[in-house]
Amino acid sequence: MLTHRILTHHDILELLPHINADQNLLFYSYVTQRKKKALYMGQFVHNQLTAVFAYFSELSFPAFSFFHVEEQNIFFSELIAFTREAIKLDENAVCGTILCQRDLELFKSFGLIQEKPQRFLTMKHQDETKLLESNMVEKVSESEYSDVLNFLHRGGMRFFTRSELENCPFLGIKEGNDFIAVGGYHFYDSRLVEVGNIVTRLDCRGRGLAKHLTSELTHLGKKRSPDVYLGVLADNLPAVRVYEGLGYQTIEELSIVDFTLTSKYGS
Repeated sequence: MLTHRILTHHDILELLPHINADQNLLFYSYVTQRKKKALYMGQFVHNQLTAVFAYFSELSFPAFSFFHVEEQNIFFSELIAFTREAIKLDENAVCGTILCQRDLELFKSFGLIQEKPQRFLTMKHQDETKLLESNMVEKVSESEYSDVLNFLHRGGMRFFTRSELENCPFLGIKEGNDFIAVGGYHFYDSRLVEVGNIVTRLDCRGRGLAKHLTSELTHLGKKRSPDVYLGVLADNLPAVRVYEGLGYQTIEELSIVDFTLTSKYGS
């Protein structure tokens, strides 16, 4: 028997112990930090959970995380249809998510992928001895949030919410009164620290500013959780080398994808 329903917080709590954060960091973030703000569409076969589509509406695009319960067969087209109806999403809306290779092939097989996927690395901090001590970095004050918001937008950053600026520490480097580099977190508590939103002004790149920012953010993150993560595009080799030089190691290779919830082959 095939059924679908929106998961409750109790369902999420039961699911949480079965999620490996290193392998499923995005979905783990949805069922921890975003659990009160996301919607979770679950598929059950004979009352056994097989897969979950989690939807988060606070980014600049419809954001999703997909979780395929190991060794469970899923009826993907039915889950897509249920998800589309549950959130009343326009059939032409372009959504975003991050997928492992197995799930990427699944999305491709239903004709959902819109553009060429971007290779993406999840990195985890492993060696504190490689971090720098810096006097260049200062904490962003509440009165400077609007300046930081504008700085991130000008830098092309779109994977953040206003609440991240308000609830997580943000650090910056200034010349005079102007920011030339900023960085912060996507998540910042004892369950999950993920460094993110690191942007250096174009004309100031090559000066090691991101390295100093990342070091300070990692030092700060280690005070909240022993596990500190970050994500980076695989083809951004200068950034990957910076993070490796600071003691980060790649733990998962994934893909950032744009997709729709309307299959080219019908669903």
